[in-house]
Amino acid sequence: MPPIDLLIPELFASEGGIQIYSRTLIRALRRIRPEQPLRVFIRNDHRRHLPPDPTPGIAWHACRGSSLCLAATLLNAARCARPRLLLSTHPNFAPLQWLHHRLTGAPSWCSAHGIDVWTLQPGPRRWALARLQQLLPVSRFTADSLRQQLGVRCPELALLPNCFDPQRFSPGPRPAHLLRRYHLQPQQPLILTLSRLSVHDRYKHIDALIDAMPALLRQWPDLRLLIAGSGDLRPSLEQQARQLGLEGSVLFSGRLDDQELADHYRLASLFALPSEKEGFGIVFLEALGCGLPVLAGNRDGSVDPLADGRFGLLVDPRQPLAPPLSALLAGQGQDLWFQPQQLSGAVAEQFGFDAYCQRLDHLLAALPAAAQALP
Repeated sequence: MPPIDLLIPELFASEGGIQIYSRTLIRALRRIRPEQPLRVFIRNDHRRHLPPDPTPGIAWHACRGSSLCLAATLLNAARCARPRLLLSTHPNFAPLQWLHHRLTGAPSWCSAHGIDVWTLQPGPRRWALARLQQLLPVSRFTADSLRQQLGVRCPELALLPNCFDPQRFSPGPRPAHLLRRYHLQPQQPLILTLSRLSVHDRYKHIDALIDAMPALLRQWPDLRLLIAGSGDLRPSLEQQARQLGLEGSVLFSGRLDDQELADHYRLASLFALPSEKEGFGIVFLEALGCGLPVLAGNRDGSVDPLADGRFGLLVDPRQPLAPPLSALLAGQGQDLWFQPQQLSGAVAEQFGFDAYCQRLDHLLAALPAAAQALP
């Protein structure tokens, strides 16, 4: 049986959105096509990063951060066995995918996440993306951006949204150890936001959440805002909180241990990330899966995980945030937002791992036709 080849920037060496997306894709392929051989080519991982034991049905190829090694290993493998499909989880590989298709005739698909394809500059990557057989945007926002930029040369687009694990991210009581860690009372209101705190990510508007706190504290005197994440923007946010006299009301957790992530969602009264440049936002699914009311921006891919407002409150992130946050804290909004079990179940039905597998299975079912596509 011809293998499916996967091109991945990094898988095990570090943790991040692309790594999580790529591991989810591999896990889904193993579930829906257990007999399908997979060859996984990873540019940045070294052999020491790979699983210590052989993985049945998967051949790992770690390329040690070398694009030349990646290309040579991929093309040599194709010479041994032409793949049924080459699927990349990052658009930077598009020129290599185009070359691979020209040499092998195998169809080539590429995932498209967010800012990585929103501003495609003229050059090899944009040229090659327009000549692949299919692109897999994670949201309608990203799909619209691709159509606008690639125009009549835009390949077929198939939405493949991110997903979450409903067994891991589910409603539950507030964890006692986190109440103690953050010096909270069992019923004390808490707004949680979770993001990389980078000076390049100011579009996430974490500063606007801090700005909203003085007005919120007048109505909710014991309210706390917990900012989870790390990065070079943190000192500026801490200074902003001090200048507003919010030292005791705005808390910084640093980067969360993955094992404590779900418990931090359960600790919160609501989750807020009023971004305007999210490709999708897995954090929204995780928070919704834990049954939290959620506030997100209405200018980007955040609209998709919130199902156009069915699952949470969409706001203009450039407008004052105190009024909508106050409404959520007061339980004002659609009934579903404040019914944790029902909310979690509805989100799982649309964005759980099972739903992701069904979408991917549907796409793979069309491969025979795609394999005959001309370059």
